[in-house]
Amino acid sequence: MSCKLVCKDIFYIKYGELVLKGKNRVDFINALYRNLKDSFVDVKNLLIEKHFDNMTIFFDKKNKNEILNILLRTPGISQVMQAYQLNTNDIHKICQIIKKKLNQLKLKKYSFKVFAKRHDKSFPINSLDIAKKIGASILEKYSNSNVSLKNPDVKIFVEVKKDNSIIYFEKLCGVGGFPVGTNGRVLLLISGGIDSPVAANLLIKKGFQVDFLTFLTPPHTSENVLKKVNSLINTISLNERLQRSKLFVCNFSYILHELSHMSNTSYKITIMRRYFYKIAEYLKEKYKYDAIATGESAGQVASQTIQSMTCISSVLKPSTVVLRPLLSFDKNEIIKISKSILTYDISILPYSDCCALFVPNNPVTKPSISIAEKIEKSLNLISDVYKLTITKHINVYNSSAIKKVCKFKF
Repeated sequence: MSCKLVCKDIFYIKYGELVLKGKNRVDFINALYRNLKDSFVDVKNLLIEKHFDNMTIFFDKKNKNEILNILLRTPGISQVMQAYQLNTNDIHKICQIIKKKLNQLKLKKYSFKVFAKRHDKSFPINSLDIAKKIGASILEKYSNSNVSLKNPDVKIFVEVKKDNSIIYFEKLCGVGGFPVGTNGRVLLLISGGIDSPVAANLLIKKGFQVDFLTFLTPPHTSENVLKKVNSLINTISLNERLQRSKLFVCNFSYILHELSHMSNTSYKITIMRRYFYKIAEYLKEKYKYDAIATGESAGQVASQTIQSMTCISSVLKPSTVVLRPLLSFDKNEIIKISKSILTYDISILPYSDCCALFVPNNPVTKPSISIAEKIEKSLNLISDVYKLTITKHINVYNSSAIKKVCKFKF
């Protein structure tokens, strides 16, 4: 007695770079599975099944668009298909469902190609013959159709498995990369600008768990700057669907006041950023991060020439790694990504950050490490102010708690 044919709407997921991971592949699949479970923890009637080369997600249709948006932004996923799972691998029944779906497209005349894959090698029909049988069934039913092997109007994908089969008509590209958390933990220096949110996005794509450090100078920087940074973080993380982040907020006013005594003002941004790095390194060691990261792009501004980056990073210990995912990107490439991840319109809001407010008229582009160290030694109180800043003037929030912050509290 044959069982009743059941056709379920599913999302069918193919993995990204994690397929290259050999013996560790299962660990990466499990990490992606955990990430998706966390992403959809509040979505009702959703079931995720993990397999060695794919995942299937069963869902309530009313949540379809929300789920799809998250899947297309989730690192570790290469392709997302809106598919149909049949509880059979019978070719006749597969043809029955395909023809039903073609009817729903309401095409007057079209060409098609069938892409078939036999997962179960004990299945008596090979992949090529599966495609031929399905194609013949379509041609027999629809006189307005024809086969095109090079440029078909409709692509029909069929995957035949041991106890079921999958049908889909389109492949959507995911972000690829690795599941979040599989490549370590990074502390990113984030401003309210365009670059650092894009850097965060690229790091998350490569499997890093990213937390954030920002610098404020109240009363010169307003509360709107903090809200802007938080909005960027929530946008990057899809409101914590991709990852849950910490935000470290440092009141940099006291250090900046000491820097105002510098006679060589062209080094002001250089020294400022050296202290940004020192504070980031302090937090890296305290909270056991694997690296610090920035949104620096080579040559984009005075502090991002190779000489500037060398001078600024020389303040760090040799064991501290600085990741710069945007190093070789030009500004147009960065803007293009920022628009695609929806951070651009937030980044251009007119709330200036610490660097933008205090940049000198003629910043040095090829600073000397020895001159930078000499300037720092001439600032008698800078060491004490630095110690006061890292012990008294850094607050940490999770990305949801920061939404409740209305006043600077240092």
